[in-house]
Amino acid sequence: MTDPAMIEAAEWAEQLDRDCDGTTRTRFDDWHARPGHAAAWAAVSDARATSATLADHPDMLVLRHAAVARAALGREPPRVAPWMLAAAACAAVVAPLTLWRFADDAPAARIAETPVYRTATGQRLMVTLTDGSRLTLDTDSRVRMAYTASERRLVLERGQALFEVAKHQRRPFVVTAGAQSVTAHGTAFDVRFDPHAVQVALVEGLVSVATKGVHGKPVAMVPDDVLTASVGGVSVQHIPGRALALSSWSEGRLVFEDETLRQAVAEMNRYGAPQIVITDAEAGRLRISGAFRTGEVQPFLDALEMGFPVTVDRHANGGITIASKK
Repeated sequence: MTDPAMIEAAEWAEQLDRDCDGTTRTRFDDWHARPGHAAAWAAVSDARATSATLADHPDMLVLRHAAVARAALGREPPRVAPWMLAAAACAAVVAPLTLWRFADDAPAARIAETPVYRTATGQRLMVTLTDGSRLTLDTDSRVRMAYTASERRLVLERGQALFEVAKHQRRPFVVTAGAQSVTAHGTAFDVRFDPHAVQVALVEGLVSVATKGVHGKPVAMVPDDVLTASVGGVSVQHIPGRALALSSWSEGRLVFEDETLRQAVAEMNRYGAPQIVITDAEAGRLRISGAFRTGEVQPFLDALEMGFPVTVDRHANGGITIASKK
């Protein structure tokens, strides 16, 4: 962290923890009001919240217990690569991003047979798995790891995740979401599991998607294919650049390409407060395009007010409503 504003934000966080009298608060408010400092403070605050949230993660508890046991028994730690946990926050990425690294021969990895990785609203989580594959979870998501000797299986239980699959592996890599199973080899793809549909967007490589209980050949996908499976069936669209746009959340961005305002607002709301409500159908049908940072509501609202026939009202309780101009 070399950004002076970020360093100062971290120092303020420690000082406010120790002493938050009127003088300290006034000095902090003066610092916070300067250009760039609000974003730095938000990033550091998010990182601290992420660390606190993950403190009781099952895998972290395993590490703590193993360390205590080694100390009690006077044993040297095994000569293996360490597990690493870091909360990363920077001005370019508003949502906190957490990085995990798992060593293949780490004892804790063997103890935690079926790790579960989850994120709260507004958080992202990056995990490097034992085979070198990388998993990135979006806001309010949950993935269960179920690797076996014969396959590398992950179960997306809710939310959205980007999978970057390590190449040249003997075992197939399979992601299950609802009734859909996605099998990949050395590829990158995004899976979203909503209550009524599963969406698979292929960024690179090749995958096949099979539906549980349905006989027939799995659907083969190529880059820029977007598959949607719902009660109405399975459909595939091929739109250049669409898969990359759908997975842009992994870099802290939401990209809208001729989406309805109602769809765009629903996406913005996934990342936490303040929540936005559209009060009339006419406003909800407006089509918009643009790119916005996840969790940054104000630039989104500013763009709407400047470029569209809508009014934006901010209420004392923190809520926001959008309505058509009369």
